[in-house]
Amino acid sequence: MADDRIPDKLTFKRKEVIQLAKLDGRVLDYWEKEFHAFSPVVNQSGEKFYSRRDVEIILAVKQWLIQEKRDKSHIQELLQQRFVDLAGAQPSPAGDAVSPEKLRRIRRGLREILTLLAKDDKH
Repeated sequence: MADDRIPDKLTFKRKEVIQLAKLDGRVLDYWEKEFHAFSPVVNQSGEKFYSRRDVEIILAVKQWLIQEKRDKSHIQELLQQRFVDLAGAQPSPAGDAVSPEKLRRIRRGLREILTLLAKDDKH
């Protein structure tokens, strides 16, 4: 998709996401409720922060819905295919090795969580 357009950082303020995706804030709110594929963290002062993964999902939804004119049910399927963990993690049988890509996703997610927690501590 358009991952190369996303600045190299882990978290984004709502205003940044709106500008980056060129969307109205109400559209962003609707997609959050409609697709359940991303959920921003809200700090104590009510400001929303989106992870890099959230932004990737938002840009993918925009591509599929607006540019490719796909229907909502098809977008749900595409989200589960592209962002595998949305389908629910399946436990792997004992002895299976964890793939390097899965470890990278876990590390990235943990770094995002730490960043969000650090931002909440500053307020």
